[in-house]
Amino acid sequence: MSNATRLFRLLISWVGIGVAVPLLVKAKLGVAPYDVLNTGLHQSTAWSLGICFIVTSAVFFGTGYLLGAKLGWACLGGTLTIGALVNRVLAVLPDQQRLLARGGYLVVGTLIIAVAICLVVSTNLGPGPTEVVMLGLVNRGLGVAPARWISDGVPLVVGAALGGSVGVGTVAFAFGMGPMVKFGLRRLGYHPHVAV
Repeated sequence: MSNATRLFRLLISWVGIGVAVPLLVKAKLGVAPYDVLNTGLHQSTAWSLGICFIVTSAVFFGTGYLLGAKLGWACLGGTLTIGALVNRVLAVLPDQQRLLARGGYLVVGTLIIAVAICLVVSTNLGPGPTEVVMLGLVNRGLGVAPARWISDGVPLVVGAALGGSVGVGTVAFAFGMGPMVKFGLRRLGYHPHVAV
C-alpha cells in the first residue's frame, strides 16, 4: 500500500469517527460502548465530550501498548483531531425528535464507525484507542471479534456505572462491531499481528 493511500485512509477514518460519534449521541438510542465511558465521564465531571475522549484515549493507548499493540504517530494525531471534530459536529448537528430519524442517525453512525475502524487499522500508522486494545488482545492470541467484544465491553460496563448513555443502539453496537470489523479487515486483506 502506498503512503498516499495510507494517509487517505487515515484522514477518511478520522473524519468518519468525528461525524459518526455525534450521530450516535444525537440519536439518543445509546452511543458506542467507548462513548458510554466518555458520556459517563462527561456526566461525572462536566468536561466536554471532546476532552473526555482525549483523556480516556490516553488510558486505552497505554493499556493496548502494555498488551503488545504497536502505537504510531496517528494515535495522538487522531485523538486530537477527532476530539475537536466531535465538539464541532455536535454543535451543528440538529436534534431529531422522530424515532425514524434518530434510528437513521444510529444506523448511519454505526456503519461509518465500522468502516473507519477498518480503514485506520489497515494503515499501520496508529489506530484509535479501542482499536489499540483490540490489537493488543489479538497480539495475545484472541480472534478479532472476541478481542473487539472485550475492548468494547470494558468501557461499556465502566461507563454505565458512571451514568453514561446506554440504549438499544449500544447493545447492537457491542455485539455487531466485532464481526463487522473482522469482515472489513478481511476484505481489505489486513491480518493483525499475533505474537508467537
